[in-house]
This record gives sequence, structure tokens and C-alpha cells, in this order.
Amino acid sequence: MLKITLNEQPTALTLVFEGRLSEPCTSEAEQCWRDAITRAGNKEINLDLNGVSFVDVAGESLLGKILERGATVHADGVLMAHLVEELRHKQAIPETTDSRRTPRPHRSPGA
Repeated sequence: MLKITLNEQPTALTLVFEGRLSEPCTSEAEQCWRDAITRAGNKEINLDLNGVSFVDVAGESLLGKILERGATVHADGVLMAHLVEELRHKQAIPETTDSRRTPRPHRSPGA
């Protein structure tokens, strides 16, 4: 089961996926994605994958299409962040995701 939520702000549109991104839900997710593109106009499009627990081959294909269109992807979990990174490398898409936190500078105990 996949829950899809569309959050619209003045400058951005965020599509939130929660649950399992797998058949038969991927066709509905793709339709929501296409509707979001149409609705966004000049707004930035974001995809929030923080609530996704599983992705099958059809889900990977959809994520690849979404990444090709230049969406900013939010994926905090290790598994989802890794999947997004793999899809980017397969398609040679520049990284525009905040799936990894910026490391903090190391301070020595004496400083």
C-alpha cells in the first residue's frame, strides 16, 4: 500500500510517498507525479521518500523518471538514500538530493 500526499507551498510543490512503492501502486504514483508536474508551473518540485519502506523494480523505474525530470529528492534513510544514489549513477544525473547530512568539522578535544 502507498499513501501519496501533495503539499503545495508558494514556491514549491512536494509529493510525499509513504509505504511500499511497488506494483500495482506505481501506476497511481506516476499519475500523481504527472499531475504534480502540470500543476507546479515554475515552482520547484520535491519528492519526499522518508516514509517509503520498500521499492520494487517498477518503483525504481518511476524514481528514475522522476530524477531525470530534476526533482529534489529527500531520503533520510540509509536504504532509500543508497537507492537514489544508485539510480543517479545509472543515469549520470548530478546530485540534487539532501539524502546525506553535511559532515560537521572535527574539533580536537584541546581546541
